[in-house]
Amino acid sequence: MFLSTASVRRPVAMSCLIIALSLLGINAWRTMGLELMPRTDVPFITIVTVFPGASPEQIETDVAKPIEDQMVTIDGLKHVSSACMENVCQTMLEFQLHVDVDIAATDVREKLDLIRADFPEDVEDPQILKFDINAQPIINLALTGRADLEALYDYADNTLRDRLTVISGVADVELIGGAEREVRVMLDRERLAARGLTSLDVVAAVQQGVRTIPSGRVRQGGTEFTVKFDAEFEQVEHIGDLELINQTGQRCYLRDVGQVRMTTAELRRRARVDGRECVAIRIVKRGEANTVAVVRAVREAMDRLNRRLPAGMELIWVSDNGHFIEATVHSAWLNVAEGIALTALILFLFLYNVRMTIIVAITMPLTILIGLFVMSAVDLTLNTSTLLAIGMSVGILVTNSIVVLESIARRLVETGDPKTAAEMGTSQAAIAVLASAGTNIVVLLPITVMGSLIGLFMRPFALTMLIMTAVSLFISFTLTPILCSVLLKEGTTRPGILARMERRWNRVFGALINAYGAVLRFNERHRAVALLVLVAVFTLLVQSFFTARALGLGFFTEPDQGQVIVKLEFPTRYDLGKTVGRTRDIEALLKDTPELEHMLTTLGKVEGIIGQSSEGVYLAQVLLTFSQRTERAVSIRELQQQVRRRLQAVPECTVTVSVPTIVGGQSYNIEMEIAGPDLGRLDALALTAQEAARGLSGFTDTDTTVRIGKPELRIRPNRAILGDLGLPATTLGLTLRANLEGLKAGTFKRGDRSYDIVVELAEIEGKQQVGEFLLPGAPGRPLVLEHLGEVKQTLAPVQITRKDKRRISKLLANIDSRKALGTAVQELSQSFEEAADLPAGYEYNFAGDYELMTETQAELGEAGLIAIVLVILSLAAILESFKQPWLILVTIPLALPGVFWALALTGRNMAIFVLMGIVMMIGIVVNNAILIVDQMNAHVREGVPRHKAMISAATERLRPITMITLAAVLGMLPLALGRGIGAELRNDIGIATVGGIFVSGVLTLVVVPILYDLFTRRSGRGH
Repeated sequence: MFLSTASVRRPVAMSCLIIALSLLGINAWRTMGLELMPRTDVPFITIVTVFPGASPEQIETDVAKPIEDQMVTIDGLKHVSSACMENVCQTMLEFQLHVDVDIAATDVREKLDLIRADFPEDVEDPQILKFDINAQPIINLALTGRADLEALYDYADNTLRDRLTVISGVADVELIGGAEREVRVMLDRERLAARGLTSLDVVAAVQQGVRTIPSGRVRQGGTEFTVKFDAEFEQVEHIGDLELINQTGQRCYLRDVGQVRMTTAELRRRARVDGRECVAIRIVKRGEANTVAVVRAVREAMDRLNRRLPAGMELIWVSDNGHFIEATVHSAWLNVAEGIALTALILFLFLYNVRMTIIVAITMPLTILIGLFVMSAVDLTLNTSTLLAIGMSVGILVTNSIVVLESIARRLVETGDPKTAAEMGTSQAAIAVLASAGTNIVVLLPITVMGSLIGLFMRPFALTMLIMTAVSLFISFTLTPILCSVLLKEGTTRPGILARMERRWNRVFGALINAYGAVLRFNERHRAVALLVLVAVFTLLVQSFFTARALGLGFFTEPDQGQVIVKLEFPTRYDLGKTVGRTRDIEALLKDTPELEHMLTTLGKVEGIIGQSSEGVYLAQVLLTFSQRTERAVSIRELQQQVRRRLQAVPECTVTVSVPTIVGGQSYNIEMEIAGPDLGRLDALALTAQEAARGLSGFTDTDTTVRIGKPELRIRPNRAILGDLGLPATTLGLTLRANLEGLKAGTFKRGDRSYDIVVELAEIEGKQQVGEFLLPGAPGRPLVLEHLGEVKQTLAPVQITRKDKRRISKLLANIDSRKALGTAVQELSQSFEEAADLPAGYEYNFAGDYELMTETQAELGEAGLIAIVLVILSLAAILESFKQPWLILVTIPLALPGVFWALALTGRNMAIFVLMGIVMMIGIVVNNAILIVDQMNAHVREGVPRHKAMISAATERLRPITMITLAAVLGMLPLALGRGIGAELRNDIGIATVGGIFVSGVLTLVVVPILYDLFTRRSGRGH
């Protein structure tokens, strides 16, 4: 082998290269970003279109449908969904994964430009938001204190926002609670009508009387003067001096019909922290920024900000993602260190050779360091996927070194020269090592090209495993023989106790080898017994499939981030004040929850997932932050159940209790979508589905999108009367809007800040006021609105949900952590179909987690088949045989009983990471068979009969196979048993791979020799 020979003959040169690569790895580890999830462009785009004062039905007709009609013409679009709510339309576009999100955003912008002129006049310009999984809110702050809410919001908006947005890595600062300052002109309706004026007249007067107009320039004597017409007011109260009309010498000023005040816009959102009024501050990081670095920078800025806060204000740090990410990374590295230590321990147990143990203890960390350098070079970060891959690779990295070390040790006994033994041993082990590493590499290649959404998160995992395996191969052929040639000595005496322990261990293991050889020879002589063994193994395999069916299919296991999110939805008739009162009662029920550190309540807006949110004054969300997992005895699931029990009897409130998703925000495990034309029929079907879900075990937080409509006053104009009066219908509508919502009429400037001037009627209570609005008529005879049209009270839909240009209603539910997602969907589908008779034109399907899960499972199945084909081809190429690879491939299904039994014993299900682990094990479990077949071929070349060669190879390889299997199992055991922060993400795949590798290792030693004997006995040939 060229590499090993060159390394042994020129150890200094090769050592310099390895040292240089290791130093680069240390530098990469120091500078690599720390993230929770891999950086990737997820092709989601959200269009937010605001239509002030519009109902969901109006928004569906005037905004959502035109947008959808244009968006479906864009190439690569997968789904288009719209949520039509009061005042706003959210249109979410999901593209195929091959679509460049930046190009898609440009296409969306161009399509919107085509229809912008067709929107109603008051529709604001649509906002196009690209979803970046890494550009998420990472810090929650709260500004509170004795100061009033207006002062708190003003300071947060104009001082804290400016201080925080200049911090490196911060993309945006979102404020919830309070409202921006503005100049409000509050008109007295009776005085206004008495002078024959409407609110539109006041709006026109402000628009014409408050404005700065650049007028040009003049020149005199070589000097140029700019000319500016300045009709601005310097003081707010001076705006009242604006003249509205001048009739017969009688002037009417703005102050005569109303008041002008500097105040805030109407409050539609509120926030509370630990029972006190506050302004909630959410800091959003840039997509490319390091989360941990941004959190540290903001913490440092907090000290300066707190020192400069005005008297009576307090800035509270509620929660952040940085600590969880740091703790997750630390926990993962601890698992890696534990795996290395356990692997070294098992090697020492077999070898009782301190020098060989030192060699392994040196090569494994250096493999990881050099791997980090390569990872950094291909722009990978340290995140959940890559750290999981590094942890999984610990048990695999040592495989190559063990094979090489065992071969070198045998040659050392024969030759007595460490250098010669290092060269010969490495060369003779090259085929086995290449075959082992080659199979590990080829099974990862299909995962790197997966096209599903989850594939984007699996790709860094597969790339990291591929890098670590390739680096391990390089180290096995370079550093391992170098260290062996330097450190190993023939006949080196060991301390007395170690020598005695080694002799005893060798006697025990020698007896095991003899017994194993006797079993193989017995099976060879008694074919019926061998067949019974195969039948027993096949029976175990079939039984394991029944176990797998009972496990069910799952998605991700959400980690314990120390947070619980409570979504509160009150009746849609509630105003903000009543919502605040009800929320205070709920806070009182939760304030003494064990381990609670902070409680941040936001009212008026509820955050969802993938940039989605719901708005309305009847909505509230409570973020409960608890002490870290390692600091408390109860799990987050137990705390979640406590919160759910405390709130189960709350009247007139839909309560949803969940933990944050791994990508941020709040979502449901089950999203059942029922599509059809009629909203009433859809709502009835959704309620039927909800009843079906409530009758099943394991379903919690069941909810639907069905809501009692919000009370609405609808004015239908009497066109005949309006025609006689010469009054356009739109003028009447705009007057109504100015009276109630208010219209922006101008801008007031003070210093470097500007404030909107909003004209509206002074607010009074009572719905009867709408019909009593006075409009100008004949002198002294104002018109009453109810005489110009019909005022009718109705119920307007709170939200209309659409998907792929069809109306839908949804059933939403969470499931118990012990219930598999696939099982839950199957049970719900069966129960719903029994309870409901779907009319023609109506259909249902499952979106969200289940849709992603089914797509990913299909792709993993495809990746598994491709991996098997690649393994066959690589083994055939290395072994120069098309028949022997089939014998090796028999070991692949032998891992499945171990996987399924391990999951069943620990109460886990077949999550996505488990399926990925099964695909990855295709390249691992074949290693034992490769060692046996490679050794058998060596004996055949020496002239040993084939059947005897197989038995000799199996017995001779029992020791390295046992070492490899136990090293792999113990290397991954910390992943399976880890209880640190973020360990939930690693436990499933750790448990599955430990069980699969162990059982496969045991069964391979029995099945491979039997199969070889049975299928070659008739022909007497091994090929």
